[in-house]
Amino acid sequence: MSIKNLIGFVIVLASTTAWADHHKSVAEAAQSGQVIAIYHWPCADLEMGLELLTEMNEYERRSSPVPYSAVAATHDDGALASVDVHVSAASFTEAAMWQDSDAEWQRIFAEMVIACGSAEDLSVKLLTIK
Repeated sequence: MSIKNLIGFVIVLASTTAWADHHKSVAEAAQSGQVIAIYHWPCADLEMGLELLTEMNEYERRSSPVPYSAVAATHDDGALASVDVHVSAASFTEAAMWQDSDAEWQRIFAEMVIACGSAEDLSVKLLTIK
């Protein structure tokens, strides 16, 4: 085997290993049965919306009786986004019921409505991991 072929083989081997490791980490990030909620909200004051969403996510981590993770983001179109991961559909429903009844969560959400505009513009896409 020439040195050129040996270098090519090493590059292919390294690329394949990196690709396999990448897919392993993707598979570990999403477990069967989990529900991922992706929120989309065009926001008039995106900076304030992100600040409030971060505050909301921190409050949820500290206070929610239903464990789930949430992170603030932005969509390609500049809309405010939140990506929430729940262990199941039942967990998603329980978290929503807690949010509806929690005064502090509702206070933060009301401030987000002021910053972003109508809550009617807020949409969510639910993904169930198979």
